[in-house]
Amino acid sequence: MHTYRRGEQLLAVALTVLAGFVDSVGFLYLGGVFLSFMSGNTTRFATAAVEGDGNLAVLAGSCLGLFLGGVILGALVHRLARNLWDLTRGREAVMVTVTALFGLSALLVALDTERAAMLVLSVGIGALNSVFERDGEVAVPLTYMTGTLVKMGQRLVDSFFGGGHIRWISHLLLWLGLATGAVGGALVFEILGISTVYVIAGYMLLLTVVSQVVREGRRRAGLPL
Repeated sequence: MHTYRRGEQLLAVALTVLAGFVDSVGFLYLGGVFLSFMSGNTTRFATAAVEGDGNLAVLAGSCLGLFLGGVILGALVHRLARNLWDLTRGREAVMVTVTALFGLSALLVALDTERAAMLVLSVGIGALNSVFERDGEVAVPLTYMTGTLVKMGQRLVDSFFGGGHIRWISHLLLWLGLATGAVGGALVFEILGISTVYVIAGYMLLLTVVSQVVREGRRRAGLPL
């Protein structure tokens, strides 16, 4: 993440806050199944299948499949936007797509189809991973932190042998963003219940609008994107 501009780093942290928030809400609503932590869902799916808990296995498996579908959708949108529109539009297209998915989730809540709303959130979180994409690969992990913590530990050791501190600190900030979002999601869900989805949709819309305004300003000024 240290190779990105300061504003992009702030956006990345803001999106990890969102990812933690969404995962926490999904975990509480679905009773222990995650919307973005697919390692956990894989374990839940496997243990539920062995124990004969068909409902839990189907739910965890559904979240796995929908998250993967979201990843594919995000990567496809990013690729098409770059190839058919403009090389600098991939991120913007993905953020608009995620905003639309979260808006659909909010609409489903309003229509009293709450379980469907949760599952749509998992698609959106999967797509979110393509916001920071380079050469078809995730450049900044926004929804999963195991690798981030590993890299933080490795870069921390590097700093003892002449390496800079910025690299491990940048990984720490991503983890703190996710953790902060998870705490916030749990607190808000305790107050608002399923209506917390409206907060998620509004937060994503705000980030998308602010990011778009900033990028358009840089584009008009001829600054790099």
